[in-house]
Amino acid sequence: MKVYKNLFPDIYSFNNLLTAYKKAKKGSKTNNKNSEYFLNLEKELLQLSYELKNNLYLPSPYRYFKIYEPKERIISVAEFKDRVVHHAIVNILEPIYEKTFIYHSYATRKNKGTHKAIYQAQKCFKKNKWFLKSDIKKYFDNINHKILIDIISKKICDTNLINLLQKIISNGGQNGTGLPIGNLTSQFFANVYLNKFDYFVKNELKRKCYLRYMDDFVIFSNNKNDLIQDLKLIRIYLYNNLNLVLKEKVTFINQQLNGLSFLGTRIYPNIIRVKNENLRRISKKINEKLYLYKTNKISEEKLIETINSYNSYLTNFDTNKVKRIIFALKGI
Repeated sequence: MKVYKNLFPDIYSFNNLLTAYKKAKKGSKTNNKNSEYFLNLEKELLQLSYELKNNLYLPSPYRYFKIYEPKERIISVAEFKDRVVHHAIVNILEPIYEKTFIYHSYATRKNKGTHKAIYQAQKCFKKNKWFLKSDIKKYFDNINHKILIDIISKKICDTNLINLLQKIISNGGQNGTGLPIGNLTSQFFANVYLNKFDYFVKNELKRKCYLRYMDDFVIFSNNKNDLIQDLKLIRIYLYNNLNLVLKEKVTFINQQLNGLSFLGTRIYPNIIRVKNENLRRISKKINEKLYLYKTNKISEEKLIETINSYNSYLTNFDTNKVKRIIFALKGI
């Protein structure tokens, strides 16, 4: 395994921080604090570079809020300065780890995403009669900091960079576990954490039809007994190596004719349907945008952008119900 050294100067270089700032700015709301940062950009980035270089940087506490779709989650919001640091880290580490990720890991990666994961699942479905579907119980809450740092340290041999990563990873967790949901670094580290598990499934269990989207994963086979044995070994591996357990209520082995519920869809060998709850959620979101438009709180351009975004998503799937909803929304 290739080991990378002396990456820390790349993290705090002005050019990398400037690139990181531009990425962080795209996803940030304008407020007085952020505006002040933008106005004093060169000064702020030089100061941040100095703090990082001399190990003086400390991340600020997160702000938290709840969302309830599709289920209740606590989202963590980092200060803008910290989001710049997160992007600076991922700018350097992502190209390194991208080479190590398996092809069929689809979450938060360039040129991947939900659509490709769904279509790959259907492709595997056509070749196999059985599937094992599961995900990790409270995955982000249960990522172990020490195990994560040990995994990273096997590839990144740079004391200063590891110290910085420890600051980021430990900020927001409790008792040495947990990554805050909503952070770029959390999403990236979550993929790194399960990468070794991907290779266990591919190389040790020797499963060719396997795919993962963050902590959701599916294994396909023509032999049900193979999947039963796989499940036993997976439970042991996850607990012994990553201190994780499966979410048992959504862990099951089923056959092709019953369809696969995956990433908001129901997948069959020859058709993919969007789940009704997702259609209702999309309809609600568009109606909310419509209300904001009618009360002059958003522009017509913003409303059309929202409708086109959902239209682009929904028309990827074969269902008359989807088409009726799209036409109804466009008629509004």
